[in-house]
Amino acid sequence: MGGKHRKPSRRGALWRRLIGREHQEAKPPRARLNPIVDGNTGCTHFITDDAFLEGLRARTGLYVVLCGITIPAASMVTPPGRTCENCRLMRDVLGGRA
Repeated sequence: MGGKHRKPSRRGALWRRLIGREHQEAKPPRARLNPIVDGNTGCTHFITDDAFLEGLRARTGLYVVLCGITIPAASMVTPPGRTCENCRLMRDVLGGRA
């Protein structure tokens, strides 16, 4: 038997798998939420990456957190306190990961 047998290339197998996904709906990415401690109360809130960057650009030390309030950020070495109930609920609704 002198037939040619060769192993399928990895690229071909990948292409075949991707073709099958052509018509699937893409899931929206989950929001990435970061904990941030309020400098006044010690309460832990959640903040999006975009809101954090906006606060950094403003150079005021104030950040708009998920529950909608503006807080001054505590030092990075400040241990987390109790979690803001409104931020926690919003995180759960958005399906964010913290």
